[in-house]
Amino acid sequence: MIVSYTLTAVQTGELPGGSSPLGLMLGIVGAGIIAFEMLLWPRKRFLRARTLPLIRTKQWMKAHIWLGLLAVPIAVLHSGFRCGGPLATTLMLMLGIVVASGIVGLVLQAWIPRRMLELVPEEVPITETERILAVHLAEFERRLAIAQGKLGGPEIEGIDEVVRYYHSEAKPYILGITFPESLTSPTRATSTFALLQARIPAASHPRLQELFKLCDLRRQFHIQTRLHWWLYHWLWIHLPLSVALVGLLIAHIYVALRYI
Repeated sequence: MIVSYTLTAVQTGELPGGSSPLGLMLGIVGAGIIAFEMLLWPRKRFLRARTLPLIRTKQWMKAHIWLGLLAVPIAVLHSGFRCGGPLATTLMLMLGIVVASGIVGLVLQAWIPRRMLELVPEEVPITETERILAVHLAEFERRLAIAQGKLGGPEIEGIDEVVRYYHSEAKPYILGITFPESLTSPTRATSTFALLQARIPAASHPRLQELFKLCDLRRQFHIQTRLHWWLYHWLWIHLPLSVALVGLLIAHIYVALRYI
């Protein structure tokens, strides 16, 4: 492609633009690539492996990535390294933005799962986080009741301090009502619980450690929710931009055909 373009430029003494035979061919190829790129969503949405056994989604995705990157130099060559009119310039800018958003999505899909392993060792299905927290919360409150002597047995010394902190700070955070920095920051949370532990008798330390782990679990689930959102919702930026690109391309083709 580059060799043909260079030879044509040398022979004609100018860079081939969109109206030249080579430029027209490059434009057709570029438009075909964009049309193929837009087929990924219906391919994933409507067609299964049994429908297209020879073209797996993973292979289609690889083609989507590499052809999307290839569309940029093809578009540049098609333009003859000139900006052209407002429509052509806008189309070129939109192509660059769409490709850039796709690269960002690709980076996110590679980076977020590794980051998730580092920050969320207790990762669970995103739809199960609140149910799991509720189960842990109910079990912790049962243990608090036992420590207070409400379910029989003696009251553990210093447990009232743990109960007060639980209801005033920890429980609203675990339920997602408040987000104090003393708990959302791992460093600050460690310091906060260390100070609490230093103030209360050793008999209540096990319950305090359980509360610390419960707050840490909530913090992990918050991180998981944020990372999960970016992992799956960046497409809602990439897809509308891609649709806008197709609209501009159709307009560009219509205008170009009027001058042929």
